[in-house]
Amino acid sequence: MIRNMETGSITFQDGSICNYKMIASKRRTMAVSVTKEGEVIVRLPYHVSAAAGHRLVVDNMDWIYKQLWKIHIKLGEKKEFHFVHGASVLLFGTSVLLLVSEDPLKKKDAVRETKEGILVTVTSISEEPEYEARIREALKLWYRKRAKTYLEEKTAWWASKMKVDYERIAIRDQATRWGSCSGKGNLNFNWRLVLLPEELADYVVVHELAHRFHMNHSRQFWSVVAHELPDYIERRKALSNWGEKLFGIY
Repeated sequence: MIRNMETGSITFQDGSICNYKMIASKRRTMAVSVTKEGEVIVRLPYHVSAAAGHRLVVDNMDWIYKQLWKIHIKLGEKKEFHFVHGASVLLFGTSVLLLVSEDPLKKKDAVRETKEGILVTVTSISEEPEYEARIREALKLWYRKRAKTYLEEKTAWWASKMKVDYERIAIRDQATRWGSCSGKGNLNFNWRLVLLPEELADYVVVHELAHRFHMNHSRQFWSVVAHELPDYIERRKALSNWGEKLFGIY
């Protein structure tokens, strides 16, 4: 039996060292996972030894290395990206130029879409990083307003096509989820859907409306989704790839 939260380490071929921790619990099988923060965790049944946990890590070294490398790249992209004049931001899956101007006469920061790109007008130029945070917040509020109208219209259209009803729609700032449906028929959508190609927003809307028929992910549920979107598997994979790029930056 291992002591809970026991730790270990392995060395990859490039010489880098990976630390991990082992957690014992009431489970039947062993499992290794990598969190989005880059923490490697080994979960073991109480009766399994620490040596077995270490062998599991060794056997999965290549997979662990790839996951940690993806996180490294993602964190690097997040560090390098800045919400400043001239940056490229997303709207409906397309890169759009971010423009920033100053207008002391305005009472508050404002955002509007122009032929040149998305223009953020701030009341005054402040010091970094406060300046960038203001631009990001103003842009986020604008995105949320766009998402509300966009997703309300899209949901109404798909609900009519699928012959299903729903209650209210709420636009959320969820850390990882794209959408959800409650037992009462309330729909929640992530505002970041306005950043994605339209076919992926369609997938999320259809997915949540399908829960009005089946509040699970059974075969019957997926058959409802497939009836509307025969290529839903490809869309689901694309959605996952976009999520890895967006979450943490926007």
